[in-house]
Amino acid sequence: MRKLLVGVLLATGTLSVSAQDGKGYAGAGLGVSSYSIDSCDQLPPGFSCDESGFAWKAFAGYMFLPFLGVEGSYLDFGTGNTPGVLLNPPPNTVPIPVDSDRRTFAWVLSLVGRVPIGPAAIYGRVGWGAVTGKFTGNAAVQDITTGAISYFNAANRETSGQIVYGAGASFDFGQAWRVRLDWDRAKAEDGLNPEYDVDMYTLGLAYRF
Repeated sequence: MRKLLVGVLLATGTLSVSAQDGKGYAGAGLGVSSYSIDSCDQLPPGFSCDESGFAWKAFAGYMFLPFLGVEGSYLDFGTGNTPGVLLNPPPNTVPIPVDSDRRTFAWVLSLVGRVPIGPAAIYGRVGWGAVTGKFTGNAAVQDITTGAISYFNAANRETSGQIVYGAGASFDFGQAWRVRLDWDRAKAEDGLNPEYDVDMYTLGLAYRF
């Protein structure tokens, strides 16, 4: 009985260490995004951009070494709003501000470099992703003479292979949990507008196994 008890205690201790030092992990994060759209700096009076949105991510990875691993992730950069403007409006009309939506999401596989500092760590990621930009454009013009308003819309999406990179910091607590503060950046295009950059800042929780 004594040997059996010692064996159970040793097994329990081994499982505890294994959970604490687990090389695999999975988790998710929530935060905000920031779009960098050059055209927003060239808008006429009365037009404005909302270049931030709600963002979230899900991720899973494996650390081959304490300082080197791989991570797969889905990044949803959320939606930014830009005004839609007709390039060639009908004669005798003036444009009216109408929001257009720009959404970005990506599937990414990254190489992770990590520097442990006790229970905390700092890290960087660089990888390749299938990045999708989706644009839903709306525009409106008002006839100067009659006051009648005409609406126009267009939609397009495009997926391209892009380098996606980021950095962050983490802190381990308990036997298997990790809190993460992440920054991610991607470049995207929607097939109708010039290519743009988008950033994501998230606070997440991961389980190590």
